[in-house]
Amino acid sequence: MSEEISRQVLGAKQEFAVLILFFAACVIWGRNAIAQSTRTQEIEDQPAERVFHNIQVLKGMRAGDLQGAMSFIASSLGVDCDHCHRGEDFGQDLTKEKSRAREMMRMVREINESAFRGENEVNCFTCHQGHQNPISLAPISLLAPTERKKEAPTAGPSAGGPLPAVEEVLNHYVQALGGQAALDGVTSRIIRTAPLRQQNEDSKTVSITYQKAPTKVLVSKESPGYSSWVGFDGQRAWAQDSLKSYWGILNIPQRNSIMRESELYPGSRILKQYADVRVSRKEKIGDGEAYVVEGRSPEDTTEEFYFDAQSGLLLRRHILEQTVFGKFQMQEDFEDYRGIGGVKMAFVMKWSSPGGAWGTRISTKVLEVKQNEPIDDKRFEHAPASKP
Repeated sequence: MSEEISRQVLGAKQEFAVLILFFAACVIWGRNAIAQSTRTQEIEDQPAERVFHNIQVLKGMRAGDLQGAMSFIASSLGVDCDHCHRGEDFGQDLTKEKSRAREMMRMVREINESAFRGENEVNCFTCHQGHQNPISLAPISLLAPTERKKEAPTAGPSAGGPLPAVEEVLNHYVQALGGQAALDGVTSRIIRTAPLRQQNEDSKTVSITYQKAPTKVLVSKESPGYSSWVGFDGQRAWAQDSLKSYWGILNIPQRNSIMRESELYPGSRILKQYADVRVSRKEKIGDGEAYVVEGRSPEDTTEEFYFDAQSGLLLRRHILEQTVFGKFQMQEDFEDYRGIGGVKMAFVMKWSSPGGAWGTRISTKVLEVKQNEPIDDKRFEHAPASKP
């Protein structure tokens, strides 16, 4: 394999990791531990030490939870995988940082068990706050000028007025997208996207997302010498690449991510499938204001949706994924809405997470959209024998 092709394959694999992932694999799959024929769900439910190499502190953890835990640690310290791991086999003990990380995990566990009844009240971010070295001294800052005490306001409605009902906000969103009849008229969608930072739209790295109502999705990424696929057939989520280097194991945040991708328009499941849904507040975004609708998804993530108070369009989605060490937050911003076949959709999706951590998904731009194209259901069930 030429040096150029090697670089393209490596780059494509890195793109794949943050595409399916939200959290790239910070531990290498124990290829000799489990046969390929083992069902993905069974693999995820097995203890981590049976699936991954050289697990010492986190024995007993579900294999499907391990990579999310690695993501939480990395973002809390503002580092990448190679801070602790070297080479292709992440199970090897080659750095002092890895040994230190094990000591810190034991310490955090002991603190929470002895002082907080086993709850995750103390975690990596408590002391590190996005830095490799813990923050042990409060920074010196000038005191804010003392303000005169204000009289308490009299009882009555807030200055911004009462918040609208959830149904009102979501109905406004539906109308802004084109109306319920127009949305129901879209039964499938094929979207070609490229990384937002990629200036050349004819670049060799392009993703294609196939969506079919109500819950099927396939994300295909094609590069010279390398391909990857992540899908959800309505019941089962799966992942595969052309080098068979991932073997289909998805951690929980990855699984939740691809299930969200099945939504033909973001937030379409809120009223019917989310729990504890309410309009929590009104918040400023840019030059405008947005109503914040929060709720708990069927995947048990805590989410907030920011709907423009004027246009009704969705501006932002804030997601809290639960890991074994604490919650990991991600944010997706939607921009450049355009009309396609009677409905509107965002053509720019920007992803971010604390400190721009390596677990952040890639921000993308839409290059092409096709709607109501026939898509065979089998496409969503497994990786194709040839290019889809």
